[in-house]
Amino acid sequence: MTDEDIVITGMGVVTPIGGTVEDFWEANLAGRSGVVAEDRMDLGGLPCGWAAGLIPEDIKKEVAERWGAPDRTWGDTLLHSVVDQALTDAGITGPVGGDVAGLVWSRVWPGPSGSFPQDYAVHFRELGQRYRRIGNGPAEVLENLRGRRLSAEASDHSAFPVELAGRLGVPLIASRVEATCSGGLRSIAEAVRLLRLGRVEVAVVAVSVSRNTQYVLSQYGQLMALSRWKGDPALSSMPFDRRRSGMVINESAGALVLETAGHAARRGLDGSYAVVGGWGLAVDTTHITAPQVGMVERVMRTAIAGSGLTPDDIDTVNAHGTSTKLNDITEARALHRVFGERTAELDVCAVKSLTGHGSAASGVVETVAAALTLGRGVVPPVVTCTEPDPACAVKTSLTPVERPVATVLKNSFGFGGQYASMVFKRPARPRRAPVR
Repeated sequence: MTDEDIVITGMGVVTPIGGTVEDFWEANLAGRSGVVAEDRMDLGGLPCGWAAGLIPEDIKKEVAERWGAPDRTWGDTLLHSVVDQALTDAGITGPVGGDVAGLVWSRVWPGPSGSFPQDYAVHFRELGQRYRRIGNGPAEVLENLRGRRLSAEASDHSAFPVELAGRLGVPLIASRVEATCSGGLRSIAEAVRLLRLGRVEVAVVAVSVSRNTQYVLSQYGQLMALSRWKGDPALSSMPFDRRRSGMVINESAGALVLETAGHAARRGLDGSYAVVGGWGLAVDTTHITAPQVGMVERVMRTAIAGSGLTPDDIDTVNAHGTSTKLNDITEARALHRVFGERTAELDVCAVKSLTGHGSAASGVVETVAAALTLGRGVVPPVVTCTEPDPACAVKTSLTPVERPVATVLKNSFGFGGQYASMVFKRPARPRRAPVR
């Protein structure tokens, strides 16, 4: 490792299986699910989607009490929580070094946060009332907004970058990335680009997603993308299992602090969680919802080559693993193309088996798991894959796999033909999970 390597020095999460990195990691190793029956609203008219990965109420209450503020949406409240965890973990309690810092962030879905069904009711009611009054004419809309204060539920404006700049004590180069489910890895790649160009010395990546409402569930339900499992909700998300019937969506958030190894050392930080290697990104127009084996293979090979490695150098795969019929078989076939006979012995982790699918947030949250796999030498189990699909033929385990891990390949793919893959390497002095 050199001083110019980009390393992860801070991490934070709020997920259905834990509101801190330590709790999240312990739940992964224990196989403790955060997928529950979605009983907050009537889903009787939907063909599927009755289960969801929900942040437990005690964690939501704690986050809201500490980080909630007037006119701050739940999505921004989550961002503040995970960024605080990551900055504290990285030992950044005051102004960062340099004249400017980087922020790459995403808060998926416009308007309301999506966590509370009533927020969407306010959002669409206000939009409908405005349209009936004045239509969509730009001048009329501007005049209607003049001097009027919109509720947070009706606006997509966010003060989060300004508030973070105030906390860090420096201006920010802030970029908002919207790339569906590949957005988390794309945000990391953009942060690395800022660091390698010398534009910033510290970069924060933050993503929050909360979208459990009738409106969102009905969209995915119409695509027949949601799990139709009718047994124990905790088993609804079963990546690479022959019984899988669709994904489970969740609410979650994750944040990372990235900097060069040299900058971290000059701050007196001893060690890091992971070294960011290469990555592969692509947008394919073949089909808006159906992933293509060739594109998945392409971004994985690009990520590996960009890391200065070969497929034989990859120890484990942190899979996208959505539990849909098509995505899992597509990812599995691409793994077989890249790794050949090694695929049968390559340990595969699928965090969504416990959390559900957090869209762009999943890329950051699952990167936290990949980083801890490197530092702890443990590959988390996939406890819901009790009947492995022979058509996928990937190696998952029902118990944690303890073994030395030097490299992890992380995959994230999304609707709209979005593909991302990234390699993480074990640093010379790996840090363990932050203390609660």
